Amino acid sequence: MGKRDVRVVVIRKRTTLALLLLVLAGMAGLLYFLSGKAYARDAHPAAEMLLRLVRRDDPTRHALLVALMPVIANALLFVPFGFLVFIALDSPARSRVRTYGMTIALGVMFAGLMQLWQYLLPTRVISPVDMFANALGAFTGAIGGHLRKRLYVRFDH
Repeated sequence: MGKRDVRVVVIRKRTTLALLLLVLAGMAGLLYFLSGKAYARDAHPAAEMLLRLVRRDDPTRHALLVALMPVIANALLFVPFGFLVFIALDSPARSRVRTYGMTIALGVMFAGLMQLWQYLLPTRVISPVDMFANALGAFTGAIGGHLRKRLYVRFDH
């Protein structure tokens, strides 16, 4: 058994930025397509769940799932965004803390633009909880972007 060659796959910044633009377009298209279809009432399920907890009503498992699903979906929507933005902003000249901060700030700004656009749609359903979930998703994606440097995948053939 001899020494094996290590192959490194290099993905250029412009490819990362092109993927980011594709993800942004996909997010906007998904938002437009799903606008008003998740739940038709003005009240947000997470807000209703908080009210139930404050009133000490016993929430059922179904009610908890209904309340958390939009939050989870909003967070998952922003994970690829956070991953790609972190990779695009990451450089040896910039500290990781600053890269995390910029990624989260851009995630919140993009989420704000999406909320503003959704506010203008006739079938809108928006909530401040969505902004928190989007920021959480961007942060989770940024963690993934940071951890990518520690990932070593080995394929044997």
